[in-house]
Amino acid sequence: MSSSWVLSLLFLQLFSLVSCSPLPLGISYQKQSALPILTLPYASYRAASYRSASDIYVFKNIRFAAAPVGNLRWAKPAPPPNNSTLQDGTYGPKCIQSAVSGMNLVGSGNTSPIGAAVNQFLGGIPIPLFTGGSEDCLFLDVYVPGKALNNPSLKLPVAVWIYGGAYLFGSKDTLQPELPFYDGSGIMGQANGNMIFVAMNYRLGSYGFLAGTTMEQEGTPNAGLHDQRAAFQWVRDYIHLVGGDPTQVTAMGESAGAGSIVHHVVAEGGKLDPLFSKAILQSPAFQPIWDRAGSVEDIFSSFAALAGCRGKGLACLRAAEPAVLAKANKELNLQQRPGSFAVGPTPDGSFIRQMPLLELSTGNFWQGVESMILSHTADEASLFVGGAVQTDAQFSAFLDASFPNYTRSEGVSAKVEAFYPPVGAKKPKYSTQAARVTAFLRDSCFTCNVRYLTEALGDSRVWNMQYSVYPGFHGTDLVPTFFSSAFAADTPTFLDDLALLMAPGLAAFVTGISTAMQSYFASYITTGNPNTNRVVWNMPPTVQWNHPSSGGGLESIQGVVNVGDWGFGTIGDVQNQKTPCDFWRGFAAAVTALGGYAPPGAVVAQGLVDVRVDASRNYNYRGSNGNGGPTLRAPGLHSAISIGTLG
Repeated sequence: MSSSWVLSLLFLQLFSLVSCSPLPLGISYQKQSALPILTLPYASYRAASYRSASDIYVFKNIRFAAAPVGNLRWAKPAPPPNNSTLQDGTYGPKCIQSAVSGMNLVGSGNTSPIGAAVNQFLGGIPIPLFTGGSEDCLFLDVYVPGKALNNPSLKLPVAVWIYGGAYLFGSKDTLQPELPFYDGSGIMGQANGNMIFVAMNYRLGSYGFLAGTTMEQEGTPNAGLHDQRAAFQWVRDYIHLVGGDPTQVTAMGESAGAGSIVHHVVAEGGKLDPLFSKAILQSPAFQPIWDRAGSVEDIFSSFAALAGCRGKGLACLRAAEPAVLAKANKELNLQQRPGSFAVGPTPDGSFIRQMPLLELSTGNFWQGVESMILSHTADEASLFVGGAVQTDAQFSAFLDASFPNYTRSEGVSAKVEAFYPPVGAKKPKYSTQAARVTAFLRDSCFTCNVRYLTEALGDSRVWNMQYSVYPGFHGTDLVPTFFSSAFAADTPTFLDDLALLMAPGLAAFVTGISTAMQSYFASYITTGNPNTNRVVWNMPPTVQWNHPSSGGGLESIQGVVNVGDWGFGTIGDVQNQKTPCDFWRGFAAAVTALGGYAPPGAVVAQGLVDVRVDASRNYNYRGSNGNGGPTLRAPGLHSAISIGTLG
């Protein structure tokens, strides 16, 4: 072959490589007036919309992991496949949903027998929000200010939102476009466009949080938490392409979303970088679960049986028809007591070694966390008190059902009942059983999580808030967090119609609360301090938000900013007092040690009960072979709280 032919062939090959090469990574435009295209190594996504009022481009439904189907069920999320077709953001289902069993939908009326019955009936009605979804749901949305697309060198800070929903329902764009949940334009507006907002989906219910020893051996417990981590990894890898700074990431979440953040901070005993440096946690909530080889394994077995895979292990579940799994997921939760949940974040002896409050108490959390904003509502638990407990005897039965076997036989349940004394006691602490159950749930599943984080990080690294605007229920702080006049200007919403029904002054006041809260959050995301760029001249006006005081034996955390009906002030927080939170720390330490689940070297001392066994004897146990083999049970071993939590 002549040299001229060789040169010609080399030229043709080079031309082929150049002419067929993909678009360069980052932002490009097919024509000047078109929406921008984000090119990733595996796919390209055109922005779904541009909001001129707020100068925000929204990239919808970017796939951050492969569809978790077939052999990828209950596995860590796999990298997304290559796709040569330009994506426009129209495809991106939410994850499969299931409803909460028996929420309190009639308020204080649940204290009567008729009210309790009505509430339980209403709690069983399927709500459209809780239906539908797909296993192929691992997508995220990115909200980018126009100036960042035009100048990617800006390196803007990033907020990443994790939605709540009892680890059973919810999505990254819940109720849009009618309601702006969870739209980033409000907070971005308060940041003057100097931040990027990301919202993700993650697997829910049995798909995301099935655990137990069989799952530890054959699959991946806490798959939903791994999904969240994959979304944070996507941000670290690619957010620079739209002008974001991967080293300035703030995790945000409410309820189950905030509870998830707690678990990321303690992952692998605090040795695993959570891929964020700051966090905003609103009402962090999760049920205490610890009995990996007992009740948690029983839940796995129940789900397998409902799916026709009794004793057949994870391979059978991975081969099951989608409709069969969806039905089993729904039925599993309906089997739980009203207000309770079958699954949630669960210790697995590896990724989540033990209950987070114990890791926080021993300093086993990621020390690279710079700071946190920690908040809760004034009434976290009432929504989850269904009114079924009407007498002291029923409360005792409720505890027996919540803490079976070794927690009873070792006297732990009796300690709980004594700490929340009977309504009929000589010096009653509670006027009604509803008040008793509410205090029990508030302390064990909600507000003490704020105290544990405050004590672990130290006062100088946290800012604390209570949201008390009437009625102060769990989740009511989401409206001021995400209300957006910019969103409304581009897309008329239900909130616009609602504002028309309000008196003009009241509507302005509600908007003012939103402006103030968002300015605190935006200032924190962009500067690390909620005060730096907060709005000062506002109705209602903001206040200087100082660090709290929680040490020195103080029963209540002092210096907590309160968002009340008439504005902002500073209070002592009576919702997470030292005595009950210390009690639940001792409870967690006791049941973990009694079950033998404490990580070696991280056993938390407690004085609740006498533990006469090796507190770590079952820590590394991985259970049955998933094919009907033996499952470890210490004498009477079977316990986990399954009580109302996690909105």
